[in-house]
Amino acid sequence: MSALLKKVSLFLLAVLSVMAVFAYESSAGTISDDLKSSVDKVLSIMQDPAYAAPDKKVERDGLIHKVISEKFSWEEMSRRALGTHWRDFTPAQQKEFVSIFNDFLERTYISKVDLFLKEEKTFSAKNITYAGEKIDGQYALVDSKVVLKEEEIPLSYKLINKSDKWVVYDLSLEGVGIVANYRTQFNELLANGSYEKLIEKLKSKQGGDIIEKKPAATAQSKQ
Repeated sequence: MSALLKKVSLFLLAVLSVMAVFAYESSAGTISDDLKSSVDKVLSIMQDPAYAAPDKKVERDGLIHKVISEKFSWEEMSRRALGTHWRDFTPAQQKEFVSIFNDFLERTYISKVDLFLKEEKTFSAKNITYAGEKIDGQYALVDSKVVLKEEEIPLSYKLINKSDKWVVYDLSLEGVGIVANYRTQFNELLANGSYEKLIEKLKSKQGGDIIEKKPAATAQSKQ
């Protein structure tokens, strides 16, 4: 597996791990402890031999989807990823976007994480260490790192306290946040298209990027 694909897969693994629980009571232990428990739980599901057979994939993905749907604030993440465009959408469009963005991320990430875990057979929760947490009013930051044989990759989680519950609204791998990444792509697409075009892209795309990246220009041939 290439270094780039490995980092992308780790990022996606982090996303799925984040989705495991991040609506926990703010008074129940430290944020990092709850975060670690969530990561451990998702890794356990994804690496459980009982779901290794192809005919068990739908069941396993259903369990992951159930956990995600119950615990992750897709609306908060969607609102931040859309930025100012969120206010331009009607309530019905906002609701539809949240659902389709959710589906897009699940469809994209689960397959890539599966590939990573097949390549890195010894990877486990022990490869993720937590460096500490900072709380500033209603916001919190949990720093961790993914330890591999050849490198250590910093991974940070951003949380907001809503109704006495901490929920993750963004995470970043080596300083690159998922919200900022998609906000850039959404801004570009909506500047040249419409809400309907964005929804169409999310429904049809299988990869992590919404906007197709342009190939680098080739050097001119010498005369």
